[in-house]
Amino acid sequence: MANDKDFIIKNALEVGKDTKVTLGTITSGTVDLSTGNYFAETLAANTTYTFSNAGDVQAFQIEVTGASTYTITWPASVEWTAGVAPSSPASGETDVYTFVTTDGGTSYIGLQTADNLS
Repeated sequence: MANDKDFIIKNALEVGKDTKVTLGTITSGTVDLSTGNYFAETLAANTTYTFSNAGDVQAFQIEVTGASTYTITWPASVEWTAGVAPSSPASGETDVYTFVTTDGGTSYIGLQTADNLS
């Protein structure tokens, strides 16, 4: 006898889906999340990032290459491990940061996922 927990699969079943990496744009420190999920920038000055157009649930990465002793200021809505944002990459180094929002961009979890790629 069937009950509400029984089911029959008649065709192929797809679980999960390929992740598509789309290069997005950063303009004057604004990371437009509607344009992609991977962003890359070489610092040309001290930079204050802002995030715009977040989806309801969205993960994205920012690859930053240092060109001098420039500093990065992240949005106050980013929560970092132990409450401390990581240092900016040194000249010639590349760091990658991963961010996740589950509330449409009200808050973000931030994590430095690569340090001193060179």
